[in-house]
Amino acid sequence: MTSRQQQGQSAEAKEFERNREYKCPDCGGSAVFMGIDFKAPKKSDIKAWEKVQKFIESGKTFYRGTKFE
Repeated sequence: MTSRQQQGQSAEAKEFERNREYKCPDCGGSAVFMGIDFKAPKKSDIKAWEKVQKFIESGKTFYRGTKFE
């Protein structure tokens, strides 16, 4: 594959990811992709979900070992 083809493929993949819509597995509503290492808190843990919400709103990316502080 030429470098031009690689660049085109990379640009196409980035565009696909930018427009991709994620769905909640429980309700089917809109969701945010948090990465494969993200473990969601229990539904009843309101404080933990508030931290997750603030993390999402900050625009940061979740990686293994990330703390929600």
